Amino acid sequence: MSNDNIIQIAVIDGNAQLRDMSVKQFTDAGFTVLFQADNGLQALERITSDGLPDVCIVEEDFATAKLLLEKHPDLKVLISSMDDNEKSVTDMLKAGVLGYVLKYADPDEIVTAIKVLNGGKKYFSVSVSIIAMEYFA
Repeated sequence: MSNDNIIQIAVIDGNAQLRDMSVKQFTDAGFTVLFQADNGLQALERITSDGLPDVCIVEEDFATAKLLLEKHPDLKVLISSMDDNEKSVTDMLKAGVLGYVLKYADPDEIVTAIKVLNGGKKYFSVSVSIIAMEYFA
């Protein structure tokens, strides 16, 4: 595979152990982790120094997703969360996230979601897709 096809991602998760597990999963799947960060402010600093990733995975932190999208509206943000309630999902869609994956879904689902977002499309786990369809309708 040529370097042109490698998707550069950023992983933002306040839990270092879980972040390390995610980074391992993503590198094993063939992605390049451009950077990882604990929070939104750290991520903004890394974007300034390292550039925009192709896809930014934000774990559970809705405030971080909103902050990143306010500063970089073209950033492809994928939320990974256990929260599938309608208000949370709708708030994230209003903020501009392009993908929303539930943590208890199949581990390969997040890999698929990253590829879909990188391809310019949106991706939502099945249980949040109904909320997303209603939002976009």
